[in-house]
Amino acid sequence: MLCPKCSFTTFDYADTCKKCGYDLKAHRESKGIQASKPVSMPALKPEKKIEAAPIDFEFQTASKTQEEAFTIPSEPSSDEGFAAPPPPISDEPISEPAYESLPAYPDAESLPKGGFWIRFAAVFVDGIILLIVQGIFVFFVGMGVGMGSIMRGGIPDEGQMLSGIIAFFVTIFIGMAYHIFFVGWRGQTPGKMALKLKIIQTNGEEMTYGKAFLRWVGYSISGLTLGIGYLMVAFTKQKQGLHDKIAGTYVIRL
Repeated sequence: MLCPKCSFTTFDYADTCKKCGYDLKAHRESKGIQASKPVSMPALKPEKKIEAAPIDFEFQTASKTQEEAFTIPSEPSSDEGFAAPPPPISDEPISEPAYESLPAYPDAESLPKGGFWIRFAAVFVDGIILLIVQGIFVFFVGMGVGMGSIMRGGIPDEGQMLSGIIAFFVTIFIGMAYHIFFVGWRGQTPGKMALKLKIIQTNGEEMTYGKAFLRWVGYSISGLTLGIGYLMVAFTKQKQGLHDKIAGTYVIRL
């Protein structure tokens, strides 16, 4: 209850203000405030103490003896009974164990192989593509060399001879780049993609650019044998030509 004179907060049952001595009895009756005294709480009874049971030293000694009997003795450390401290924790990230990856085709030897005629059809498709690409390059090379020879006052026949030599090496380079790029990239030239054939290594792994180059060298050697290296595809068990034997490759059917 607040004192109307000095606004001091006092108890509802007080008759006078403790601060200014104002008579609060009449003010309490005019406001209809009931005088409520604080209720005293009875004192709590002390709790009963629970005595601890006596310790059976004989049982404790026996159980300790049994525990020691089933405990595996640890190896003695070098510090006279003290365990060696743990190794310091390194801040370097823990690298995952490196596992050797399995080849893409683990059963390469038992996979179905591409025969002579389907591979001949794939080479035919690649030959058409190469003929178009090589023809475009040879055209521009011949035009450039011929125009340069005429502008320098040379003989047109000499320009044609030079352009012919350059065109020969350009066609060889384009054919080599065509084969090495596609075979090393995914084991498939556009012709083999069209006929669903793929070149893989004999150990089941994917082709690499190094293997693709070695296979292209085998192509050249097969051509020097009057085509016998290509005909080997029709007669060998795994359908391998001489270039496949040299590079260690299979041509499988997808």
